[in-house]
Amino acid sequence: MKIGIFPHVQKQGISAVLGLVIQRLLERGAEVALPEEAAEEMGYPELGASRERLLKEIAMAVTLGGDGTLLSTARAAAPFGIPVCGINMGQLGFLTEVEPSEVNQALDRLVAGQYSIEERLMLDANILRQGKSIFVSSAVNDVVVTKGGFARMIRLNLYIDGQLTANYPADGLIIATPTGSTGYSLSAGGPIVSPGLKVIVLTPICPHTLHSRSLIVAETEEVKVTVYATHQDIVLTVDGQTVHALQPDDTIIVRRSPYRAKFIRFNRAGYYETVYTKLTAGR
Repeated sequence: MKIGIFPHVQKQGISAVLGLVIQRLLERGAEVALPEEAAEEMGYPELGASRERLLKEIAMAVTLGGDGTLLSTARAAAPFGIPVCGINMGQLGFLTEVEPSEVNQALDRLVAGQYSIEERLMLDANILRQGKSIFVSSAVNDVVVTKGGFARMIRLNLYIDGQLTANYPADGLIIATPTGSTGYSLSAGGPIVSPGLKVIVLTPICPHTLHSRSLIVAETEEVKVTVYATHQDIVLTVDGQTVHALQPDDTIIVRRSPYRAKFIRFNRAGYYETVYTKLTAGR
């Protein structure tokens, strides 16, 4: 079994945890590899490989970081059908499965195959400019169209399967999967949606109207957004990580991705228990 380890090299304490993970996996007979940049920086050059090679060879991926590290790895791994296990080196860690104190037990179960795989909906976003596709990206959490920090509000027309559904004078619009419903969408007033539901959540950001609410549509439906603004300070973000500048009159098409993000689970807390634990932490 070959396992790829994807560490966030800037996280505090990452060196010790990475060393523990590598040692434990090797002791259990697994083959280990890291992205070559991380391998060089963390002192394991002999374990380095290009990301392209890693994704073709590994049976599963282990991330060391927060939800951001897990999301970026899951997006890259999804087309190859690779399941991902997240070890939390961040704060909230809503999607990561393992806390640092649980690493040894989790890795033993990983090598022994004592886990389940949970598949999550992904989205594909496509920006059209003057009828031509200029940018395509997948998302595990959400696709967000929003104005810049100091710009005026924008106007967004929303179409579901080609039908005009809403017109938002707002700061933006969040198009989220059930996985992403506990992220930015929740902060903007959207609902928490069970990851088992096959739906897409649409939540306006600071709408300048009294009657705008979140919409929930089927995952099979196409979401189209057209942008109108008197300025060019507009951006599209994917999972809060990938950013692309938009222009007035751009069109964004969001559809269900043909791929699924695969998360490794050890059948501990249920989804709603995790929601309660994570969202009440620190209160």
